[in-house]
Amino acid sequence: MTIAAVLTGDLIDSQGVEDTQDYINQLRTALQRLQAVCPFSHELYRGDGFQLTLASATDAVRCAVLVRAALIAASPEHERYDARIAIGIGRAAEGNHYGEAFVLSGQGLDGMKRTSLGLFASDANLLDRMELPTAFAARVIEQWSRVEAETWLLHATLGVSQKALAEQLGKSQVTIHKALQRAEGNLIDRYLSCSRKWIEELAND
Repeated sequence: MTIAAVLTGDLIDSQGVEDTQDYINQLRTALQRLQAVCPFSHELYRGDGFQLTLASATDAVRCAVLVRAALIAASPEHERYDARIAIGIGRAAEGNHYGEAFVLSGQGLDGMKRTSLGLFASDANLLDRMELPTAFAARVIEQWSRVEAETWLLHATLGVSQKALAEQLGKSQVTIHKALQRAEGNLIDRYLSCSRKWIEELAND
């Protein structure tokens, strides 16, 4: 099956921060930075809303977590930047922007009231597998501090050892290790690995 993935999101409490324009600028910066990591086309709308169409559906969950990590890492002192993101995965519809993935993602975000990360799919087996771990991952990410988000983001995008990461950030290896522990980095990594595998299995059906 050929599948597509779309992320639809909006900035959390964008009107309540001190500098709304900086918040939006940080979103633009995050998207520009991550395009090389998980290729996508994107559109910004309604001021603080955005939609990403992934080049590869298997990148969808990782990309959503990376976007959130980048926003949290860019938070100014005493404020928090973050986004709600709905991941839509469905059959690809060539040239049709109202295909399953777009509809699932857009409607999914509209219905997200109690979580900040949701996955919406036309395949019941994928939903069964991912609903609970995605809820857990959302709760973990909601607790990330700026430092934890920044450390996990660099860990996830650079693919270097904790020692190399510590040297790059000018911190001790113990500090990096503790930040990744607090961020539940190993669990998030396992969640992303399983998500990729399950989406690949759907694509290969």
